Amino acid sequence: MRPSPSWARFACVAAAAASAVLVSAQSASAAAAFVRKGPEVSTAGASLTLTLSVASTAGDLLVATISDVNGNCATDTMAGPSGWTRAAHSCRSSAGPVEIWYRANAPSTSSAVFTTGSSGSSTRGQLSEFSGVATSSPLDRTGTANVTTASTSLSVSTSAAISATGEVAVTAYNTSTGMTSVTPGSGWTSLASDPSSGFTTDYRLNPSSGSTLTETAAASPQTTWGAVIATFKPPCSAGGLSLVAPASATFTALTLNGADQTTTGSVVLTPDDERGSGAGWNITGTSTTVSNGTQSLSTTATTTTGGSSSAATGNCSLPTNSVSYPVTLPAGSIPPTAVKLFNAASSTGSGPTNVTLSFQLAVPANAYRGTYTSTWTFAIVSGP
Repeated sequence: MRPSPSWARFACVAAAAASAVLVSAQSASAAAAFVRKGPEVSTAGASLTLTLSVASTAGDLLVATISDVNGNCATDTMAGPSGWTRAAHSCRSSAGPVEIWYRANAPSTSSAVFTTGSSGSSTRGQLSEFSGVATSSPLDRTGTANVTTASTSLSVSTSAAISATGEVAVTAYNTSTGMTSVTPGSGWTSLASDPSSGFTTDYRLNPSSGSTLTETAAASPQTTWGAVIATFKPPCSAGGLSLVAPASATFTALTLNGADQTTTGSVVLTPDDERGSGAGWNITGTSTTVSNGTQSLSTTATTTTGGSSSAATGNCSLPTNSVSYPVTLPAGSIPPTAVKLFNAASSTGSGPTNVTLSFQLAVPANAYRGTYTSTWTFAIVSGP
């Protein structure tokens, strides 16, 4: 005889299995630090060679700030050497551009050659070196400004909140020529200051995370200006590999109606890869049979239907997941061998990440009413 309709709530308790979590002891990494800067360099030709007085240390971050005061921002296109990436680009009305370029995990070098895109313009640039920066995907936040109304204050902000502590921020300004001074904002240090030529660049270490970052410089006299800002994250290499799971997760309640039904739920896990090895990782899961104490559902009743990720505070790179869904969550009176539910390909998933796993529970037509529970065990192991 089929049970009468009533509410049946299905809940499951999830816990991270510490015994399966790989933890390696490593020294904590320092925040980003300024190492050295090169001189301001100018050119009226088709290329610009930026230099350091001493060759950089292999693995450090190199940052180039470049401005073309007289160039046409609509048509001039700067290009960097192999391995370099443009972080931000802006114009001062039609004049410019002003740009920030970077090279992560750079080989030891004392120069970098950029093409200006416009022979005969007045291009200026400066090269800097920073240590303690992530060797892959270091760029965190950027921002641009383009103000056509002359002013004695120059502000540029990141477009979003800084995600990690210990970052380094760099700005570059393109202003009118013949300026008397451009003074860095509070907490900022000058890398190159050439107000008479309309070029200024500054840096700041360890700005507050969790909020946007602004530099407001002071100009004399007033000027129109274009500006760029970029921040770079420290490496996620302060320790080992860990996983945090919630105490419980609840499926949506449903009313028994004499037909087969399904209900859904989700779990948010937080893997944190601080090894700095780029080895990747995978999350596995297993469970006990879904039961109300007297009746149990099928050992294949629970299915993982999808997985997604988002950056948690301090994330260095999001994981690239290759698990194909759906995946049946194994179940038994004793949890069977765990299966892979989500993974991070090599060189991805560095630092803390919020991973959301979606689940579906199959409830048969002859299910009995009651509250059903199951214990889920998640673990994280090295390698995708």
